[in-house]
Amino acid sequence: MSAGQHPVARTWAAPSRIGGARHICLECGRPFAAAVSGAEFCGPACRMVFNNRRARRGAELYDLFMALRHDRATATRFKVWRLLNRLAAIFRDEDRRERDGRKSWRDPATIIERRPYLKAERLAPARRSG
Repeated sequence: MSAGQHPVARTWAAPSRIGGARHICLECGRPFAAAVSGAEFCGPACRMVFNNRRARRGAELYDLFMALRHDRATATRFKVWRLLNRLAAIFRDEDRRERDGRKSWRDPATIIERRPYLKAERLAPARRSG
């Protein structure tokens, strides 16, 4: 594999001309013919590379975010908000360098569509009569 070449690029096959809508793979950025309307990847190799990157990055983000949300004193002491932003910048630099600038995250609308409860407004708790 040459420098700058995507690790799954050599496994990619040209899209079929028979049926299927054309999509762009979230990982390698190449067009492919999808058998289903919601397809995001040209094949299992791209799906695994994409999801493994998200899992690897997500573990650090999760720990820092939970500290920010639930342990403010520690988060303030370690400047967790700054660390989260620094990690995001590092991840974006990796995307530019290793993925030809393609983003490595899904659109928020996709997440909300899959988990509509995230969009729900929190209502004030009912007052108990006493």
